[in-house]
Formats: sequence, C-alpha cells, structure tokens
Amino acid sequence: MMIDSEKASDETSKEGFPTEDVPRPNADDAPDVPSFGRLLTLAKPEWTMLAVAFILMVGAEGLGLYNPVLLADAYDYLINPLLTTSERMTEINGVMALVLILHGAGVVGGFFRVAIMQSAGERIVARLRYDLYSSILSQDIAFFDKTKSGELVSRLSSDTTLLQKATSQAVPEVCVGFVKLVASIAIMFWISAPLAGVTLACVFLIFVVVIPFGKWIGALSKRYQDALGKAQTRSTEALGAMRTVQSFAAEDRERARYREVIGDPMQFPFWYPTDHKKHETTYSVGFFKSIVNSGFYSIIFGVGFGCLYISLWFGFKLVNDGDISLGDLTAFQSYVFQIGASLGQTSAAITQLVEAKGASGRVFYLLDRVPSIPTPLLGDDKNDEEVPPTPLKPESMMGAVAFNNVSFSYPSRPDLPVLRNFSLSILPNTTAALVGSSGAGKSTVVALIQRFYDVTDGSVTIDGNDIRDLDVKWLRRRVGYVQQEPSVFGLSVRENITYGVDRMVSQEELEACCEKANAHDFIAQWPNGYETLVGERGIQLSGGQKQRLAIARSLLVDPRILLLDEATSALDAESEHLVQEAIDKAAEGRTTIIVAHRLSTIRRASQIVVVDDHQIIDVGSHDALLERCPKYQDLIRRQSVFSTK
Repeated sequence: MMIDSEKASDETSKEGFPTEDVPRPNADDAPDVPSFGRLLTLAKPEWTMLAVAFILMVGAEGLGLYNPVLLADAYDYLINPLLTTSERMTEINGVMALVLILHGAGVVGGFFRVAIMQSAGERIVARLRYDLYSSILSQDIAFFDKTKSGELVSRLSSDTTLLQKATSQAVPEVCVGFVKLVASIAIMFWISAPLAGVTLACVFLIFVVVIPFGKWIGALSKRYQDALGKAQTRSTEALGAMRTVQSFAAEDRERARYREVIGDPMQFPFWYPTDHKKHETTYSVGFFKSIVNSGFYSIIFGVGFGCLYISLWFGFKLVNDGDISLGDLTAFQSYVFQIGASLGQTSAAITQLVEAKGASGRVFYLLDRVPSIPTPLLGDDKNDEEVPPTPLKPESMMGAVAFNNVSFSYPSRPDLPVLRNFSLSILPNTTAALVGSSGAGKSTVVALIQRFYDVTDGSVTIDGNDIRDLDVKWLRRRVGYVQQEPSVFGLSVRENITYGVDRMVSQEELEACCEKANAHDFIAQWPNGYETLVGERGIQLSGGQKQRLAIARSLLVDPRILLLDEATSALDAESEHLVQEAIDKAAEGRTTIIVAHRLSTIRRASQIVVVDDHQIIDVGSHDALLERCPKYQDLIRRQSVFSTK
C-alpha cells in the first residue's frame, strides 16, 4: 500500500491510516481532576436507592452502637453485690435478649444495605461504560490517530471499576464512618468526659498524620493507572498480531517490550526499584504505593490501638477512684474499638475515593471531549449539541465529487503539508484512479471524502454541497469503503456483510450482493454457510476472501460513491483476478475512486490522476498519460509491464 509522508510504512491505525510520528497523549494531557461533587453525579439516577441504603446503614450501625450501653448494664448486674444469683441472671437474660434482637435487626438491615449498594454499583458502572464507550465512538479519526487502543481499554475497565466502588460504596461508607465516629464520641463523653477527652486527642492526632498520606496515595494511584494503561496497550498490540509476532519469532522481543512497562522484580534482589527515577514501571510505582499504603494503615491501627491502651490505663484509674463503673469502662472500650474500626473502614473508603478521583479525570476527559468533526450517535440525546445547526440531508446523491484548491495537513502535524492546491472534478458514475509514489497523499484524498478530517484550505464538495455542510452520517452511509486490509469482526459472515445496514436483509438480497462480489461460491461451500463464524479479525479467511466480503458489505448499503484504497495490492494473482472482477461489477452505476498502482486496476478508469509531491501533476486516460507523463511512465515501468504503442 502506498502511504502518505506523514505516516509510517510499517505501522497503521485501526482504520487503516498509518500513524508514524503521531504524538500520543499522556496523563499530563488530561484536564484537572474534577471535584468530588461531579464524581457523585455519576450515581444520580441511583441517589434514591442509595439514600435508602444509607438510612439502613445508619440504622444498623446505630443499633450496634447501642449494644455496648446494654452490655455495660449486664456487667454491672454481674458484679452487683446487692442482687442474688437468680436476680442477676434474670436481669442479664433480659439485657442479652434485647442485645440479640437489636443485633439481628442490624444484620437484616446490613443485608439489604449491601445488596442495594452493590446493585447500584453495577448499574452505575454499566451505564458509565456505555456512556464512555459511546463518547469514544463519537470521536473524530484524528483522536484515534494519537490515542492508543490499550489506553482506552484501560479507561473502560480499570478506571470505571474504581469509579463504581467510589460512588456506590466508598461515599456511603465515609458518611456512615463519620456519623459513627461522631456518635461514638458523643456517647463516650456521656459516659466519661475526662476519658473521652484523652481519646479524642488521639483521634485528632491520627487525622493530622494521615492527611498527607491520602494525597500521596492519590498521586501514586494515578501514576499506577497510567503505567497500567501503557502495559495494556503493548499487550493488546501483540496479542492482536500474533501471526506477525510468531512469523518473525519475536516472542522474546514482545516479552521484553511488556517487561519494559511492568518492570522486572528479579532485577532488584533487595526489592527496591533503584531505577524508578529514570524509568517508571507498574512494579516501581506499585512498590512505593504498597509502602505508602502500609504506612497509612500502620499509622491508623498502630496509633489507634496505642490510644486504646492509654485510655484503658486511664479508665482503670477512674474505676479505681469510683468515677465510673466497670460496666461503663467496658462500654467505653467498646466505643474505642468502634472508633478504631470506623477509622479503618473510613480510611479504606477515603483511599478508594482518592484513587477514583484521579481516575475520574481521565474518564471525564473522554466523556466531555467534543470531537472536531461531529458524528452524533443515533438515538443518543447527549450528543445533540454536537450536531451542526442545520446539517444538510439531500433527498438523493448523484455522486459528483470535486476538490476545490484543497490544502491539508494532519492535525497532529500542522506544519507538514499533505495536499497542496489540490483540484479535481469527478463526474457521477465515472471511475477515477489515483496513482503516485508512496507519501504523495492519495489515501488522504479518500479520507477527506469520508470527512475523517476537515481540509485546511479550500473545499471538498459532493453534488455541489460542501461536505462540511452535510450531515456526517447521511454522507458516510452513501459512501462505500474498501481498504487494503479490510476490518472483519469476529462475527458470522452474515453479520459482517450486514454490518453497515440497520434493516432486515433477506437471504436473496444477501446472496445477490455476494454474487456481485464473487463471494457467494466460497461461502456456500462452508457447512454453516452465511452463519459461519470467521474468527477474531477474520483470522479464518484468506486475504482475497476478506476483500470480497468487504466489497459485498459495501454493495449492500448501495453506496453512490465507492472508495477502494489499494484493494488488490496485497493479493496473489488468482485472488486479485477474483477481486478485480468484483470491483468491476461494483463500480457499475456509481462513482468510484480507486487508489492503486497496478495496471490491471487502473487502466480502465475514466480518468487517471497522477499525484506527486502532494499535488496533481497530470490527469488523463491511460493511453494519454503514457504519451505525455514521465511520472506515470515511470510508475508503469516499475511494474515490469510497461509497453509502448
């Protein structure tokens, strides 16, 4: 395939457009981290049920907080010398029965609370992933040119999971933990103000110490997710091209590339990643993240239990002095444990919130990003603001294509011209072939007709209408596209061919399209026929079979303009012959634009456009160009099929 100068010859994007020298976005490109308020809006449809879960949580925790007060009475009854043995047990039995009733009620409330919160979490993450995926699909091609698919997969999986836990679990747990903390402290002051004062001072000390840790954990979590996204990108690239990897015996190279981003723990016998300042990997970031997390929880529980022992020591003195009873001390200690558990639970939830806040910046960046070329999803109201004010939807398309003094540079490299003063007119129902050296700009012409990009200067018109004024979906549904390596999905043959239509297709219509594309015969030979699964990326199909399926897919939408970008260049002679026959049939009755260099493909074109140095140098028939165009003569001569009249 001949490739434009701004693109690599050995690396192509998902849509078939090369991507060399295209700067990739990193974490620094994302906007500032949004507020927690925006984070909570993700769960807005579930706020009612989450409020119910919150009430259940408060009720269950409240019942648990009251039990120590009851147990304090049981302890006092047990050591009360004024009661007989039977009287003691009678009082204790009454207290314990009430404790068990309250405990059971708390367990039931906890069950419904957890069920509601987890179900709400699944609703949130399902909706978020759909919205995020929809937003990604609506982006312009320039976005995909500079964004690796592995990074997007990481946003759809890892980051959305973090946001799910934060909105449905962490936020309620932080709220309840705070309420539980305040309630426990209030009851402790009711039991003994001096003892509560000592405990409260310790709690304040814990909060002062852990706040810096929270910020540190948030920064490390963001860096860890970024490193993980790079690792997923490399693994996705290799696993999606295993035939290429194994054909070059490049397994060790791919292992090395993957290890480069995940790190090699065996390189550090003392575990400390000594190269973390020069090279950041998931291991190096994860190592420091685990150390900081360990310090965070060690301080929480270490200082917490230290405070417990200090308050217990002081409590013994108060009991000895007669200021409080032994039952009061046991209840007080229970509340100290409640505070410790609450701090542990709240700190874990805060950690989740901090991690989610970092992830939310990347997610909201994708959700909020407005594509430079509007491509609204059908039935998706949230994209209405992206639709041009009055997009044109003509009743029909004749197929007259014109480039009017077009100049163009790719958005990623605005200083490098790809087309200069490019003017071309293609009449309806004719065939134009674009030929030229690699990097001349031929594939870019095809991309501009589909409005994958907008021109820098000039205009591209169809039937006299500037394509920037046309509804994007209306335009693309009337343009068929077959590229050198067509995209085939891991679906059945029928589903692949009907991919571009949203209506019921009869078997007769399907077979008719496939017969025109020279595809029906080989499909009919398979046991399952049109229901045959073609494997991931069509791995079970030959190159020629993929091309003929792609041609059938284009024919089924009945395009007025058919674009063929090096559709036969990678095929053997037999496959090329079959595909060329299919192309000839497909070109009948529609405007066809072919990017090619093989004589068999271009010689019957109505006009052949010779492109060199990003501009047109000649236009004419095959015979005329052989007479007068040295560049065209040279292109033909290189195929070893050049002949003179």
